Amino acid sequence: MKNFNPIRGCCDYSPKEAKFREQVRQTILKSYEANGFNLISTPILENLEYLNSSDGGDNLRLIFKTIKRGEKLNLSKPNLTEADVVEEGLRYDLTVPLARFFAGNREKLPTPFKSIQIDSVFRAERPQKGRLRQFVQCDIDIFGDPSIAAELELLKTTLDTYSALGFEHLTVKINHRKILNAVVLAAGFKEEDISTVAVTLDKLDSISGTGVAMELMSKGFQIENINRLIDIISDISNSGLGVAANYGVDEQVLLDVRYLIDNLRLLTQNRHNIKFDITIVRGQGYYTGAVFEVYDDSFSHAIGGGGRYDQMVEKISGVSVPAVGFGLGFEPVVMLLNEKGASFGARKNLALIYEQEDGIEKAFEVKEKLMKEYNVSLFLRQKNMKAFYDKIVEVADCAISLQDYLSGKEIKKLG
Repeated sequence: MKNFNPIRGCCDYSPKEAKFREQVRQTILKSYEANGFNLISTPILENLEYLNSSDGGDNLRLIFKTIKRGEKLNLSKPNLTEADVVEEGLRYDLTVPLARFFAGNREKLPTPFKSIQIDSVFRAERPQKGRLRQFVQCDIDIFGDPSIAAELELLKTTLDTYSALGFEHLTVKINHRKILNAVVLAAGFKEEDISTVAVTLDKLDSISGTGVAMELMSKGFQIENINRLIDIISDISNSGLGVAANYGVDEQVLLDVRYLIDNLRLLTQNRHNIKFDITIVRGQGYYTGAVFEVYDDSFSHAIGGGGRYDQMVEKISGVSVPAVGFGLGFEPVVMLLNEKGASFGARKNLALIYEQEDGIEKAFEVKEKLMKEYNVSLFLRQKNMKAFYDKIVEVADCAISLQDYLSGKEIKKLG
């Protein structure tokens, strides 16, 4: 028997699922636009040079790469390398394409430039629960503002958006890459080790301190430095942000983090739990400043995250441009909203059922009237109406026959 399932790690969505996802997307987009951000779009195919040089951490191992075509592909060449065979890659996130877009269009764009991207990205993940190969990211970014006010605006907009979706109490965890960098150096690691250590530390919540130690040892680091690092992280976690100064963290960095936390609490009227957390790393190596993640009590993983990445545009164009961004986790948000039975008050889908003798002209006349309130699909009455209703529940919320409507009867809710 033929297999009609989608490729592993990818999903088909039924009409109701697709409609719900679009309602979530539109709610997010409306909130982002209300806060002054502007929608852009970039191709799913990206230059491999930009993808590979982006310091994307473990994501670089997950890039889908396309094969050269036509005369460009010469498989008879001796000692073939990957560069002889591959040409482009599918974007693994929306940040790298955005940086390229800005580098190419910055002369035409205002400063600061505030962008929205809601689109699919692709990673060659091993498919499992919560790990898809194709999924949607919802990003807002600010280019050209080096101040901590940009982080504040980004997080306030993000929390406004979560509220619009129905999330009333969230936990926002904030850290800073310069704090992390100082801590890694204080533990005895070298500056060139920071990015590698950060990628492993990002797994702390899933593999524990023991797992982090084992992975760092497998990468050739000394056990005394590893143990010192874990001790420092434990000390700061238990004692709070102020202790970080004991490990060489610049006082201005600590002031920036305190400013961000205090003002975000003020702006959101303490509706959310906003706190410093030294264990928030964000595995991508391109982060240079504040990093943050958002959690909902009903889910064990982050439902969004981001941070400052001031060097990415410079790597692409040679021009230094400060940047900060946040990615709202579309897939976990949709999952949680479905579990909560969320509804966005959209127009209902109505099935209008007519019989042959009613005439198609009359059916269209009634449809036009109903379309003022509903999205209306016409269906010719079938012999087995029970089987019919079992199927149209996938595309309609309610139904009525043409004759029942003309008789003044109520519309029947489905499902």
